[in-house]
Amino acid sequence: MEMALILPILLLMVFGITEFGRAWMTVNVMYTASREGARLAVVTNPDVNLVQDRVTEVMSAAHLTPTSITVDGPGTDVTRKVTVTVTADFTVIPGKVLNMFEAVIPLTATTTMRFEES
Repeated sequence: MEMALILPILLLMVFGITEFGRAWMTVNVMYTASREGARLAVVTNPDVNLVQDRVTEVMSAAHLTPTSITVDGPGTDVTRKVTVTVTADFTVIPGKVLNMFEAVIPLTATTTMRFEES
């Protein structure tokens, strides 16, 4: 009786830990992609298509697909900041397998850097 109760809880914990690790990795890749894009944007005036291509390239290397990439700036204030925001959907795998816990979680990563004048 007790073993029948322990196994589902153990499996839930294992799936939870695994999915948390995958989500953490996804966010980490998204921040790397937004940093790469922001760095390119601050030195290219910014060329939005070039920035979007670079962000997509970094995300694709990890087999991730961004749902949106936005490039804002440089602003007209003294700091002249450029902001790159990347959004992607994180699909929970056990939801596909078990038809329970089915979820798509939107994740966002943003990087802001100061525009470099030539």
